[in-house]
Amino acid sequence: MAQPRILVLIAMAGIGLAACGGSTGGGAATNKPDKVQIAAEGPFTGDQASIGAGALKAIQLAVKDFNAAGGVNGTQVQLVIWDDQHSAQVAQTLQAAGISDPTVLGIVGPMNSGVVLGSVTGLQSATPPLPFVSESASNVKVTDSGWSVAHRVNARDDAQGPADAKFMIDQGAKKVEVMDAKSDYSTALADQTEAALKAKNIPTQRDSVKAGTTDFSTIITKIHSFNADWVYFADEGPEAAPFVSQMKQSNLNIGQNINFLGTDGEEDSSIITKSQGAYDGAYATNITADPAGVSGSAAAAYVTEYKAAYGADSLSSAGPFYGSAYEAAQTLLQAIKSSPVNNGKISRTDVISHLASDTFTTIFGSVKFNSKGDVAGGGIYVYQAKGNAMVVLKQVSG
Repeated sequence: MAQPRILVLIAMAGIGLAACGGSTGGGAATNKPDKVQIAAEGPFTGDQASIGAGALKAIQLAVKDFNAAGGVNGTQVQLVIWDDQHSAQVAQTLQAAGISDPTVLGIVGPMNSGVVLGSVTGLQSATPPLPFVSESASNVKVTDSGWSVAHRVNARDDAQGPADAKFMIDQGAKKVEVMDAKSDYSTALADQTEAALKAKNIPTQRDSVKAGTTDFSTIITKIHSFNADWVYFADEGPEAAPFVSQMKQSNLNIGQNINFLGTDGEEDSSIITKSQGAYDGAYATNITADPAGVSGSAAAAYVTEYKAAYGADSLSSAGPFYGSAYEAAQTLLQAIKSSPVNNGKISRTDVISHLASDTFTTIFGSVKFNSKGDVAGGGIYVYQAKGNAMVVLKQVSG
C-alpha cells in the first residue's frame, strides 16, 4: 500500500514560501522580475462548474496568499483565468495567448484529462514550453507520454481504478455494472476498474452514456437483467442525479438491493438534494484529499481561510478539488519564485527545471514530482452520502 503523502505541518507559515531545498539560482532572491503571470484553467462555468468553480476560488486564494508573503522578490503575481468549458478546442485558443506571452510562466490546470490530451502538444512545442500543474487530470497518458510540461498533484487512473475495484470487492460485490460517460477521463478510468474486477473473477457488464444524458431507462433495464448488485459510474457528476433518481423509480434502491460507487465529482453533496435523496448511501472516490478531513495545522488553517473568504457554508459548493487546486498553485508559484531572474525576466525553461527538481511545501505536506511529473503516494479517498452530506470514510489503495 502506498504511504500517504499527507504530513502534519508546523504552521501555515510555509504556505506561499519558496520550495524546501529549492535553489534561488542565479540571484533570484535579489532580482525583481518586471511581470509575472500564471493562468488558472478549467471548467469554471457551465455543466462542470461543480468541479471547477471551487478550484478557481482556491487558486485565487493561493495567489493572494503568495502575494501577501512578498510575491516573486517583490513582484505581485497576476492571475489570468481561462474558462475552457472542458473543451480541448477552447483550451487551445486560450492557451495560444499565454504561449505568446513570455510573462505567463505556467498553468494551474487543465482540470480535465481530455483537455490536457487535446491541447498539451501546443504547450510542449511552444518556445519555451509552457508548463502546467493539474489538480485533477488523472488519465495515465498525461504523464506517461514524455511531456516535460506535464505535472499533477492528484493520483492517477491506474491507482484509482484498482482501488475502486478492491473497495467494491471488499464490500462483497458479485456482479458490477461498469459505466462511463464517453470522455477520455471516464472511459480510461472505467477500463482500469473493469480490468481489476475481471482479474478477481468478478463478472461485469459495460455500458456508456453520452455526457448530458437524462434518460437512463435502457441501461436500467440492462442492470435488472444482469442482476447487478453494484453500479460503478466513472463520471464527473452531472449525470448522477437523474440516473440514481430513475434507478429508484425502477426499484433499484441504493443501500438496499443495489450499491453505487461514483468517482471524482460524484462526491458532490448536491447530488443528494437533486435526486431527492435517491443518492443517500451511495459511495464515491476522489483522487485527492479533502483538506477538511486532513489532520494538520496547514490544512486546517486553509479550510478556515477558505470559509472566511467565501462564506461559512462555502465548503458545501467547493467541489472535490478545492484542496488540490490550492496545492497545485503552491507548487507552481514556488517553482517560479525559485527560478533565476535575468534582465527582469524569468524563463519558463527554468520554471520547468525547478518543477522537476525541487521539493515543495503545501497544505498537504511535501510534494516532489518524479521524472514523469507524478507525485508519490497519491491517495484515493472514499466518501459516502449520509443525510445531506458526503462524508469521508477512509483512504484506500488498490
